[in-house]
Order: sequence, then structure tokens, then C-alpha cells
Amino acid sequence: MHTIDIHGTSESDVLGVWYMFSPKQAAASEFSDNPAVRALGPAYAQGSKACFKADLENVCIENTQAAIVIANICLAEGDSRAESLYYALAIRMAQMLDLASGNEDDDGITREVKRRVWWTCFIVDIWSSGGGSLARQLQVGEHQPRLPLEEIAFLELRPGERDFNDTAWKTGIWSHMVRMIELYKEIQDLLRYLVATTQWDEDFIENTVHGLAVRLLAFEERLGPELTFSAENVARHARRGTGRLFTGFHLGYQYYCMVLFYQYLDKSRPSTRNGAAYADRCKLHARRFCDILRTARQSPKAEALHNINAHITIVSSSVLLHNYMFGDASELADTQARLESNLEFMVKLRRYWPSVELVA
Repeated sequence: MHTIDIHGTSESDVLGVWYMFSPKQAAASEFSDNPAVRALGPAYAQGSKACFKADLENVCIENTQAAIVIANICLAEGDSRAESLYYALAIRMAQMLDLASGNEDDDGITREVKRRVWWTCFIVDIWSSGGGSLARQLQVGEHQPRLPLEEIAFLELRPGERDFNDTAWKTGIWSHMVRMIELYKEIQDLLRYLVATTQWDEDFIENTVHGLAVRLLAFEERLGPELTFSAENVARHARRGTGRLFTGFHLGYQYYCMVLFYQYLDKSRPSTRNGAAYADRCKLHARRFCDILRTARQSPKAEALHNINAHITIVSSSVLLHNYMFGDASELADTQARLESNLEFMVKLRRYWPSVELVA
């Protein structure tokens, strides 16, 4: 993480920097092994919200970052309405600051931070709007910044250094995550169609699912050996300090595949050309999700302790439970072991995030 120099900034900007770290303290306290430290989380959370509200009209990047962190605290508290509200504030500030355009006078760190804040807003806009059945704030065709820089290259930037030009720029996990979330946006649009439409157009659904399935597979195949999921790559990324990001990226991919094919588990659904194959693919990705969780748990620096993984684990477990009830008898022992593994993870996650109780 890059340090921040607050010398020469205005009083209001210093306040912004202060409470940007206050919500981080609130979130970070949940991961402490000391119960007394964990108990401070709610007080930190309330303090950060109060400071943010007191300076709400100060539109700056620190406030944008603070709103994102506070939204995640609200997610951890199970307050989805407040979560959505803080994300909306962050997105609107990012638009008002025109973070997508950047500033040629900024050094490399500042320009990359602005890009990452903008792309974070892009990602949470899709996730949050989908969860709340709300319209997205960032519209298709809106000006976008360059994709995030490779993680280690970003961390090695020093204050005052110039930004990477397009020739020297190289892709990283964050860049792939953005490309993947763009696919998820289309999956989300399909799910909204399924919910809103009473008379399904099976040809449209089949063609849409096939197109997305092909693109998801092509996306995975293009990752290359260093980003493909394996125990060796988990260990390598853990050593580099990108272990949790690497794990979260792959869990996200399995989740997107699961929700794309989930509808085909329904035994009462009309038979379709590829329905049985898609149901099998849904089960495959649920098993892979479980494998990734188990592998990551063996490395503390790669363990997937993000709050959102509670929801994703429930989805994986529901697919496994379906297979336990309706699958082949030869799969029972393996499926039961995977369900138990998912439950162990949920029990551990509950220690850090109160909202796990709401999805369990």
C-alpha cells in the first residue's frame, strides 16, 4: 500500500484522509485475533460514518474511497440499503471528479489510484445494483480510464515518478477482473430478464447462455499459466502479496459460471438442447469453487475472507445439495465432504462478519 503525504493539504482534505482510515480501522478490526480489538469495530464504524456525513459536500477522492469502505462495512452489518446508498455516493463523486480522464500533471501513483477508484466504482455499481434490483449509475458507453496496472508494478511506483505509458503498461489480476465483471454484467441482464418475463423465449435464452458460456471459457483459456488456478500459483501469489486477490478472482469466475447455468438445475424446467450439459457445468463449477476455497485455506496469505464469499458459498452449497439429493449415488460421499468443507468455511467467516448469519 502506498503512503499518503498530507503536508500542504487543506484542513478539510486532512479530515478526509483521517476518516478514510477510520472506516479501514473498523473493517480491519474484524480480523483481529484479539476479542477486545474486534469489539472496537462498531465504534470505529459509527465514528467514520459521522465524520463522513459531517464533510459530505467535500467532493474529493478521499471521500470517494471512504464511501466505498463504509459501504463494505454496511454490507458486513447486513444493511443493504445503506450499502447501496454509500456506493451511490462514491460513484457520483467519481463522476464529478472525472476520475476516468485523469490529469497529466499527476504522478504515476496518483493517476493509478484514480483509475483503481473508478474501476472499483464500476465493479460495485454492477454488484450492488444487481443485488438491489436497481438501475446502474455508470452507463454503457461512458468514458472509461485505462485498465489497472499490474499489481507489483503499481506497488513499486515511487512518489513523483511518471505514469507508465501504454507501451510499458502490463496487465494484472485487476485488469482481468474488470474484463470478467463485464461478462457478469451480461449474465446479470439475462437473470433480470428471467425474473421479469412471464413467457420465456427459450431460443433467446439458449442462444444467450451459449454465447456467454463460450466467452467465459475463452476468457479462462486466455489467462496463461501464471494466472491459472493451481496450488503452486496460490503459493506464488501469497509470497508476492497478491494471494487473496488471486483467490478472490478465481472464486468470482466460478460464481459467474454457476449463476449462468443455475436455472438448468430445475427439474421442472422445459427440456432444452443443452440443458443437461449446462446443469452438469453448474455442478462442475460448484465443485471447483469448493476446491479453491479448500486450497486457499491452506495459506493464510491467500485465504478468501471477503464478506461477499458468504453469499457465493451459499450458492455453491445449494448446487452441491441439489446433487446430493438428486445426483448419482456414487457421488454422495464426495458431495457430503464438500458440503462439510463449505460449512466449515462459513463458520470461520461468521467470526469476522456479522452478516453471515443473515445468509446462512
